[in-house]
Amino acid sequence: MSNTIAPWLVVLPAGHWQVSGIRAAIEQGIQVLAFDGDPNAKGLEIATKSAVVNIKDSKAVLDAIESSGITPQGAVSFASEVGMPAVAAVREYYNLVGANTELTHLLTNKMYQRDFLQKKGVQGPKKWKIFTSLSMAKACIKDVGFPCIVKPVDSAGSRGVTKVETSDEVESAARHALEASQTGVALVETFMEGTEYAVETFGDGNTIHVLAVTEKKKVPGTKGTVAQELSTPSDETRSMIVSDISVAALQAFGYMNGPGHTEVILDKYNRPGLVETAGRGGGFMVFERMVEKASGFDIVTATALQSVGIMTPVHVKKKHSVVLRFIVSKEGVVRNISGIKEASTIPGVEVGSLVTVGQLVSNVQGDGDRLAYILSEGDTLKAAKSAANHAETLIEITVE
Repeated sequence: MSNTIAPWLVVLPAGHWQVSGIRAAIEQGIQVLAFDGDPNAKGLEIATKSAVVNIKDSKAVLDAIESSGITPQGAVSFASEVGMPAVAAVREYYNLVGANTELTHLLTNKMYQRDFLQKKGVQGPKKWKIFTSLSMAKACIKDVGFPCIVKPVDSAGSRGVTKVETSDEVESAARHALEASQTGVALVETFMEGTEYAVETFGDGNTIHVLAVTEKKKVPGTKGTVAQELSTPSDETRSMIVSDISVAALQAFGYMNGPGHTEVILDKYNRPGLVETAGRGGGFMVFERMVEKASGFDIVTATALQSVGIMTPVHVKKKHSVVLRFIVSKEGVVRNISGIKEASTIPGVEVGSLVTVGQLVSNVQGDGDRLAYILSEGDTLKAAKSAANHAETLIEITVE
């Protein structure tokens, strides 16, 4: 870009999981205009230009861009669902590449997504219903039956999600889901029994490339709603099945550009059921580092470049086994963090704290309730897990 004027890329939000994308864009000579409602968001500090704006208000975002005097050549929310609607509005207003408002709605609202995919023949839960009140929830859950999953139609990171097994749990689950919804709408769906997988993809406009498949292990006591570990599956056949339904869903939407993060349940008969898919990268180090470790493809830089109209050829350089493990939270105050530096010296391992000393933390309710991460890679799954196990023995985080 040395012979041309550096393009401007609008990035929102500008929190922790957006920082890698902002940095990658700047390293490629792209100027970044970042917005976030939190004045302490890390990305605001490193962006070329930034402002504190309510990113849930698309008009406020457009007004802020106009006030800046900048004409953007791209807009993106790398790994955050909350920023996607405003990003779509920016794309439409300035006629930029990427998902528009209609497509973004399908990619972020579970109600519309369920309805659309069901009509397209993409397998999911046997039954599902929408509710907007506790009284409606009780009737809907009775119709769907137990066990079932109750969740908001418009949240991510397992927020507001509950597996309901008895009538005694109905009211609290429904209330939890409605409170976590920005629109006051939640859904109940048949619980799909089986193993959950995550599929990370990147669309180059013509092809959706599968870059990583991981099998999820859940935090005990969360009824299978919060992930504690993601690791490369040992069964290639199962990997191919969940990859195929993930690609089929994204193709059905017509989402052919950019990162995708899809969750699939595979039952004991290898029958897949799509949980949900998102037109963004996975959070909590998945988009930021895990995909590149598994595939050798720098999805972060590729997303930044694609957002301003520059396509990076997708070449999967390697297929390493990966393990992404989290040290989960418990209620209290973080008093001590040690062993991070020592664990990071293990070959093939990256380790990082997600909290700071003195921070108040809570018991596990969603994916955000994590103290630290361990990301390891190896030529085999056994090697990757061995390295992660070694790292975990060195890390000590005291919560009192």
